[in-house]
Amino acid sequence: MDMAVIVRALRDPRGLGVALVALVLVLYGISVGRTRALVSLLAIYVAYTLAVLFPFVPELAARLPEYLRAYALPLVFLAGYLVVFSILSSSVRRGRLTLGELALWHVVAISLVQIGLLASIALALTEEAAARSIAGVLYDPLAGTYARWAWPAASLAILPFMRTSRSEE
Repeated sequence: MDMAVIVRALRDPRGLGVALVALVLVLYGISVGRTRALVSLLAIYVAYTLAVLFPFVPELAARLPEYLRAYALPLVFLAGYLVVFSILSSSVRRGRLTLGELALWHVVAISLVQIGLLASIALALTEEAAARSIAGVLYDPLAGTYARWAWPAASLAILPFMRTSRSEE
């Protein structure tokens, strides 16, 4: 990614807002740890699949107020994410999914990829004009043709590096 794009984005008030949200999400990822971050990452994948395959989005959009119709698919994604995350989190609490905690850089890596993946999905599910308006100069790195492939691939690529060694457990 070109550093000039990042510098331009940070000079824009919206870019600063995005950076603040990213910082909050990284701090959130650090505070919840690896297990919940990986559960959230898995919930994102499942919710995205459910949202894209959900056959009643046009009917839902027709029932929404005019100003929300463009956001019918993101709303389905959000609802799916909340349901899947709560189901997986309850499995973690019951001990069915037990994962040890990782080093700080592992959690930060998961959080950053999670932020990129969520932003990419949210922008991809939103109509392009609205998405470009929301993201500004960050649209291409987050939701461009390459980014729609790169963020999911990055989230899968980091998973093998998230294993703990026996001495860390």
